Amino acid sequence: MNIGIFTYGTRGDVQPYIALALGLMDKGHEVTIAAPEDFAEFVDGFGIAFHPLYGDAEAGMNSPLAKSVLKSENFIKLMKYFFKVLHDIKVPLRKSYLEGFDKVDFIIANAATLVITSAIAEKQNKKLAISYFMPPVASTAEFPYADFDFFNFPWYNKLTYKLIHAFYWKLVKKETNEFRQELGLPILKENLIYHIHKQKPLVVNSLSPTLFPRPKDWPENHKITGVLTVPNSYREKHPLDEIPEALSNWLAAGEKLVYMGFGSNGIGNTKKFIAIINDVLTKTNERVLFCTGWSVFENMPVHKNLFVTKYVNHEAILPKCKVGVFHGGAGTLAAMLRHDLPVIIISFYTDQPTWGKIIERMKLGVHIPVKKLNADKLISALAKVQTNEVKNNVAIISQQIRNENGLENAIREFENYFN
Repeated sequence: MNIGIFTYGTRGDVQPYIALALGLMDKGHEVTIAAPEDFAEFVDGFGIAFHPLYGDAEAGMNSPLAKSVLKSENFIKLMKYFFKVLHDIKVPLRKSYLEGFDKVDFIIANAATLVITSAIAEKQNKKLAISYFMPPVASTAEFPYADFDFFNFPWYNKLTYKLIHAFYWKLVKKETNEFRQELGLPILKENLIYHIHKQKPLVVNSLSPTLFPRPKDWPENHKITGVLTVPNSYREKHPLDEIPEALSNWLAAGEKLVYMGFGSNGIGNTKKFIAIINDVLTKTNERVLFCTGWSVFENMPVHKNLFVTKYVNHEAILPKCKVGVFHGGAGTLAAMLRHDLPVIIISFYTDQPTWGKIIERMKLGVHIPVKKLNADKLISALAKVQTNEVKNNVAIISQQIRNENGLENAIREFENYFN
């Protein structure tokens, strides 16, 4: 099969698809990842075919307006900004999607691409499957949508999904119907989510069922398969444990470290994090590996217990860590727990507060909303997550997650659906 994986967003929206692409390629399938053009070198480095979708995601996230939106820590403002960016580049962006579709026969799309991918797939009669890495938008009576977990009873839970679906449709309705008319498709009077739902596509949620069990009232086409991890066959051919010499020397110079990184979420909050890191270094003996991601941090403290880098390979670095401090993305959370690390989730928006509440409820770590974060709270959390109770809980969950076979489960679902 010739499969195209279409994704748009930050590194966290691209990286999990590396594992999926490699797994599908191991099964003999041709795979192309279509993503913002600034990810070309990253994807090519794994030997995966790449198709550029118009736009530079990293530059867009570091624009003055983006920094202002991210600093506000407001989910609604963030979503409006994201769709405004896509609207401003819609002509070359749509063209790049159409060119990408010409290269493949089957489509795996993430949520951010559905306005465009669902329309082209319908026009070209190509099978489309949907892939999620965050708590799903599929309605259930078992729990509310991620940002609305103030209560938990059936009718309220159902209502929260209707609200988020309505908000989404309000943001994308004009764009959706404009593009459908360009393709010669009828305009939609119903919500795009409901239109796609009627077609019963495969929806693969690459989440850990240990952390997020599948709701019993979901339709059969919605799956929870487990987290995607790079296949062992690839690790054997292309070792992923190489660490830059400077970092390797620093790791060898002391005890296990605290991993800290917030991805693009740090943009707009850099001064706050610099002050907190400085206090942690001053008031504790913790060794901190800080990953900046796309955020630009100026005037970082210079300290023997601090190493700053843009990215690290989690598979290589996490075994050398004792605690993970991060924003709470689902993939990173699973990677932390899989490597026996207690976690401190500093949540910003979307699904991150939900994961924070889950890990606190399961006693796997501490959750601190970014608006409430200060140095004293972080230092207190670092002590709390290193207690025997938390470490023992993590050890149990870690083994369960390692046994989930998320990549194999996802590949099986995609193969069965596309055949």
